[in-house]
Amino acid sequence: MFLVLTGFGACSATLQWHRAELIDDDPVRVTGVVSRVIEPTTKYRREQIAYTVDGHRHTTVRKLDTDLSRAEPGQKVCLEAARTHPEVVRLCEEHYPQGDDIFPVYILVTVFSTAGVLFVVGYRVTSVRQTGRARRAEESPLETPA
Repeated sequence: MFLVLTGFGACSATLQWHRAELIDDDPVRVTGVVSRVIEPTTKYRREQIAYTVDGHRHTTVRKLDTDLSRAEPGQKVCLEAARTHPEVVRLCEEHYPQGDDIFPVYILVTVFSTAGVLFVVGYRVTSVRQTGRARRAEESPLETPA
């Protein structure tokens, strides 16, 4: 389980880092328009945003609401997209992951993967020892004093 969660965390962090680099390498600032609200009455509320890059229309789904306001259809939103991959987009205010933000993720991934490996190794060593003890006990029964 440790290894699965660690792998997921590492892949997620790497994907976010790659997407941020794509945008940072050749950003295009565009204005998107909220086209619809998804699940408006739940805590999972998200907004679908339509935007155009180099004459091609794209859409993305983001959670825009804050404690102060909620985006409604027709509201304009500032976006940054990667020119080479316009489907890779982020809000203008988001600058993830910055160097200081991503390294703790990799440190946690390293710690959890190490803990997971040590757990598995410890379990295997304990299992082998118990099996060896059981086998020796069967081969040489204890002698009873006369």
